Amino acid sequence: MNGRNRRGIRRPSMKARLSIAAAVLAGGGAAGVAAVAASHSPATTPAQSAGFTLNFHHPISEEQALTSALSTWGWSQQKSLTTLAEMTPMRTFSQLWSHRTEFAAQRGVVELATKKFLLVKSADGQLHLWWLTGATKVKNVSASGTGMAALTGSTKAASAAMTTGNMAPAAVAVAGSTSLVSQMSAPVTKPTTITVETGNEVITITITTTTATVTQPSTTGTTTTTTTPTVNPTSTSTLPATTTTTSTATATPTVTATATPAGTALATTSEQPTFTAAKGVARGDLVFIVGVRKGGTHGSLVAELVLFAAPATTPTVAPAATAPTVMGTHS
Repeated sequence: MNGRNRRGIRRPSMKARLSIAAAVLAGGGAAGVAAVAASHSPATTPAQSAGFTLNFHHPISEEQALTSALSTWGWSQQKSLTTLAEMTPMRTFSQLWSHRTEFAAQRGVVELATKKFLLVKSADGQLHLWWLTGATKVKNVSASGTGMAALTGSTKAASAAMTTGNMAPAAVAVAGSTSLVSQMSAPVTKPTTITVETGNEVITITITTTTATVTQPSTTGTTTTTTTPTVNPTSTSTLPATTTTTSTATATPTVTATATPAGTALATTSEQPTFTAAKGVARGDLVFIVGVRKGGTHGSLVAELVLFAAPATTPTVAPAATAPTVMGTHS
């Protein structure tokens, strides 16, 4: 190592010592040292308990954050999570246009998870149905400080979850209250029927203690074709030179079509356990969903990115004759 590099290393150390000495003289001892040490800590990374460091400001607009997070997820999940953690706070549901795409985002608790969609309730009671596709990215952020900050939109809630395992602040930040999360995690006391409009469809969901039934309309018309053969009459003709020819026509089918017009609702019903997990996400989980709305303001919501965490809350089990369903941690 040459002399220039050695001097470059010693010089900041000397400056730091001089600053601390000055602070000691000005502040009267150890208190002055503490003040200087605090003032030189990076503003964006204050030390937390248990050696955990986490802090995010919110300088990024929703439009910039949502579009950037989705575009960078494929090559840097950490960058996407940091971008979402620094997004302008958004607590319930939001949608906005960027160029010709309508983006949407929602924070809330999962009311029902199926293979096709997630039904999510926000802190203000809004219910939105998000369709899942093969391209939907899903990530459990329970073990990630940055991920929890992105999920909750709150550094304080993320720090509590990471340092002490206290998920109550996260439940309040995402779902509005711990009681709502506990309600979703506990067995259903009585059947609940929910009707949700998604695009041009109306879906009816009935949730019971053990099962969830989904009735979804199908708008594909059907056509029934009936073929009735029609036989031409037998004809006889007499030709000169005593030659007689008899001809019988073959059957010519007449087609009659009976059609059910396209657009006629033909309901399909499916049933599943109440706490079925879809892509690792289940009823009672905290979620932050980013996606797009297809077909304009009244179109369907399609999830492109789902961040989730299973809350470590104690369910309030209602009296029942049968054993309650026990929720586990979803990976």
